[in-house]
Amino acid sequence: MTATPRPGRPVRGSASGRPVMAALDLFGRRWTLRILWELRGGALGFRPLQQRCGGMSSSVLRTRLADLQHARLIQRRPGGGYELTPLGQDAEAALRPLLAWSRRWAAELDDIPPLAPEDHECMTCQMRYAATALDAALTAVRSYPARYRQALDGLPDPVLRQRPEPHTWSILEYTCHVRDVYDVYTHRLTRTMTDQHPVLEPMRNEQRAARDHYNEQDPRGVLDALAGRAARFAAQAGSVTPSQYSRTATRLPGEERTLLWLIRQAAHEGLHHLHDIERIRAKLTGTWNNAPQPG
Repeated sequence: MTATPRPGRPVRGSASGRPVMAALDLFGRRWTLRILWELRGGALGFRPLQQRCGGMSSSVLRTRLADLQHARLIQRRPGGGYELTPLGQDAEAALRPLLAWSRRWAAELDDIPPLAPEDHECMTCQMRYAATALDAALTAVRSYPARYRQALDGLPDPVLRQRPEPHTWSILEYTCHVRDVYDVYTHRLTRTMTDQHPVLEPMRNEQRAARDHYNEQDPRGVLDALAGRAARFAAQAGSVTPSQYSRTATRLPGEERTLLWLIRQAAHEGLHHLHDIERIRAKLTGTWNNAPQPG
């Protein structure tokens, strides 16, 4: 078994013995950060901790628990279970800025666009967030499945899958994206309603489109899934009370948004991309089918 990293001794990637290198070796070992993360809320027994860590093998969990005990980051409770020591609590707190930095780093590498502001006014679809009440946003979301079916109605398969420009999505790709928006935003909404200021993962639209082969999917199945996910989002958003409007979540550092913004943003996504689809349809076929109206 590999010895637990300690300052003053050579570790993986460094023979200097510097404390920071020993700490990076320890934190870089598989499951170490996950265990610290799961124990941040309080003590856990072996089996509950194993379940929280995705059912890792018992032997690996025992090894990592031994490492962290030797490093004095966790300790066994007299009545059973494991908990963070004061040093472990400090380590978890010290890692939070690194987590925030890593999200910013990933966003810059992926060219993730910034979120719209709370009072966003879209010049394309004319939606004004500040003027969009919750009921109006939900009415718009509920209308989108039928409006997207109408927008795609009668278009031959090659037109649905054709990109009008190399870096512009096809009609089918935009429809897949909106379908996934309502899945992601249902999850974001639930977390913001139940967690205290959660940190939300970016959608990473381009990577998702490539990974899931948007342009190879069946249009009818995509439209059916859009209907189900939009309905689920609207049902969840419909349970929001005015006292919850100001609950907040963060995507990237500096991007704090309210729960009411999440609902308005979800409504805007559906409306805005209807405009994109109609613009592409007109360009490729010379016809307009579903002139979108502000939601």
